[in-house]
Amino acid sequence: MLPIKLNNVSYNFPTQLSEISLKQFFALRNANGLIDEICALTGMERQTIQNFKERADLEKCRLLLNTIGDKLTGGINGTKLPKHTTIDSKIVKVPANLKLEPVGAFIAVHNLITEEHKNAAANNQPFDPTNIIPQVLAHYFWLPYMGSDALYSDECIESEDYIHKINTIPVTDAIPIANFFFRKYPNL
Repeated sequence: MLPIKLNNVSYNFPTQLSEISLKQFFALRNANGLIDEICALTGMERQTIQNFKERADLEKCRLLLNTIGDKLTGGINGTKLPKHTTIDSKIVKVPANLKLEPVGAFIAVHNLITEEHKNAAANNQPFDPTNIIPQVLAHYFWLPYMGSDALYSDECIESEDYIHKINTIPVTDAIPIANFFFRKYPNL
């Protein structure tokens, strides 16, 4: 993270892909222009950015965004499954054998993928599982995050608080883990 001052207020701006959370990745993906991109990576309010007093502040952000954009364009490397990831500041073991996870997780992910396939077909679009990454990760990380004594529960997994925690996973972990889950899914 690079500490920067904008309008005399300090913000941290990610300079490495590993500093970008899954939430920030989706916010960038859905951003509509420079202001939204700055909001996505700094957490600043839109109005704060619109009221920058100096163009130099905007230029700093634009240059930093170009650097991150170039790195994202290069792709998120990581064909190797990480052994651990961080969820809401907690280090969690990544499930390597999905057959050992609760059957409820498999059924929920099956339903998510089926629904996404149907939506893609209805809209005459190719299947893109990217939008369901947070939900898929939420189902498979429930026990590793909560502990082996926790009971699997769709309602708890779909809670806003838990999904918020899943969205804190670094994107450089989330994408390779999700890719692993999607590759393994048909063979479960």
